[in-house]
Amino acid sequence: MKKLLIIAACASLAACGSNEAEQTAEPVDTTAGQTDTATADQMAGTYEITLEDGTVVRQTINTDGTYVDTTLDGTETERGTWRQQGEQMCFDPEGDGAEACYTGGAPGADGSFEVRDASGNVSSSVRRIED
Repeated sequence: MKKLLIIAACASLAACGSNEAEQTAEPVDTTAGQTDTATADQMAGTYEITLEDGTVVRQTINTDGTYVDTTLDGTETERGTWRQQGEQMCFDPEGDGAEACYTGGAPGADGSFEVRDASGNVSSSVRRIED
């Protein structure tokens, strides 16, 4: 399920939906068309993702550039590597799956945000649940 990808919003929003004010973005070269991006340490954590069909999954983002997707009961469904590309988060699953990149929106009052695929379609709603 490569759409779980969350962190897209974190690439452009350093707080990643977190309410912790001490998390701040590190500036990047805005002449390259980028905005502030979050560090791997800021993005690391566990996220709850609600897909368009209502399925809820968890994604753990690690500081070493890896991620693991699981069902709510802990069954692993996917793992791979992630990277930032400008304001997008790109996820490359292990195996034959193709890399997919996503962009996120601004967090709402509850810290959740929408994630959009390369076509601009909302693919999921994401909420950080653990640092």
